[in-house]
Amino acid sequence: MDEKEIEELLQKYYCKDMHYEDGRILGSMYTEPPKIALKAFFKFYQANLGNSGLYKGTAEMEREVVKFLLRLASGKENFFGHVVSGGTEANIIALWAAREMGYKRVLATKDAHFSIRKAANLLKLPLENIEMKRGKMNIEDLESKIKENDIIVATAGTTPLGFIDPIEEIGKICQMHNCFLHVDAAFGGYIIPFLRELKYTNKKFGFDIPAVSTITIDPHKMGMAPYPAGGILSRENIFEKIVIEAPYLIEEKNDSLLGTRQSGSVAAAYAAQLYFGWRGYKEIVRRCMENTNYLVKRAKEEKLEILEMPEMNIVNLKVENVKKVKRELYARGWAVSTNPKYSSIRIVVMPHVTKEVIDKFLDEIKNIKKNYGL
Repeated sequence: MDEKEIEELLQKYYCKDMHYEDGRILGSMYTEPPKIALKAFFKFYQANLGNSGLYKGTAEMEREVVKFLLRLASGKENFFGHVVSGGTEANIIALWAAREMGYKRVLATKDAHFSIRKAANLLKLPLENIEMKRGKMNIEDLESKIKENDIIVATAGTTPLGFIDPIEEIGKICQMHNCFLHVDAAFGGYIIPFLRELKYTNKKFGFDIPAVSTITIDPHKMGMAPYPAGGILSRENIFEKIVIEAPYLIEEKNDSLLGTRQSGSVAAAYAAQLYFGWRGYKEIVRRCMENTNYLVKRAKEEKLEILEMPEMNIVNLKVENVKKVKRELYARGWAVSTNPKYSSIRIVVMPHVTKEVIDKFLDEIKNIKKNYGL
C-alpha cells in the first residue's frame, strides 16, 4: 500500500475512536495534551532510558521532571525517582523494592487502585483489606491489623471517589510499627499541592510526612503529558534493590521494571511542565474545581443525588440501575465510568469537561431518567 492508502485506512479507524477534544469522555483521568508536549514526544520518540548511556540528554530531562515531581511531593533534590510508563508500573516497583527490603505483607483498602492487587499477586505478597469509613482508610481498622514489616498503601486521590486517605495519621502508625508506607498519588499528585494553595484543603500526602517511603505521581493525568508517563519517587534509592545486571547495555545494568522505556514521554512531560509551570498548573486545578462545583450545583438543581461531596475534581452521581444508564449514555456518545458498589456514575472533571459539556450531559441524564422512569 502507498502512504495515501495507509493514511485513508488509518483515518477510518481514527473516526471510530472517541477523542478528548470532543468533550464527551467524562470517566477518564486523561485529557488532551498541549501541542508542544506532542512535538517533544515525537522529537524524542527514539529515546530509550532502558539503555540510558545512549541518551544523556533525555536522562538529564528525566532528572528535571523528577525535580518537579519532588516539588509537588514536598521532597528534596537528594531524593530519587524515575519516569515510568504509568501508575501501575510505579506501584509495582514500589512494592517490589519493599519486598526486597524485607517487608512481607500489603495492607490497602478496596478503593486502592487495582494495580496494588496486581502487584501483590505478581510479587506473591499476601494482601489484607483495610476497612473504609466514608470512602477513606479507617484508622481504627488499620491499627487493629497492622504488624511490623507490613507495606501500607495509602491513596491521595482514590480512583472511585477522588478521596485522600488520612496519610498523616497513617504515617504515625507506620512509624510505630516499622512499616513501609507507599502513597499512590497518581491522580492527586498534580492536584493536592494546588488545592492547598487555593484553600480547598490543608492535607499532606508527600515527603513532609516522615513515614512516607515512596510516592507514585503520573504526569499523564493532571500533568497534561501524553501517555505513557508515570512517576515513582523514593526517599532512599530503592532502585538499587531491584537492579539487574545487563552487560550489553552501556551502563551494564537495568533498575526499572521495563527493559525498554519509551522515553519520548520524558521529553513530553518536561515540555508540559515548562509550558504550564507552577502557576499554570494551579490555574488548571482552579478551573477544574470551579467546574466541579458547577457540576454539583447543576446536578442538585436537576434533583440528582451527589454520592459524597467531592474532595477534588471527581463527582459521583447516584442513580438507579447504573449499568443501564451507562449503556444508554454510551449509545448516545457519552463515555462515563461507574462505581457499581456505590451505584453511581463517576465523572472526572478534567480540563476538557467545560460548563457547556456539563449542561449537555445533565440534559442527557434527565432525558434517560424520564424515558426509563428511573
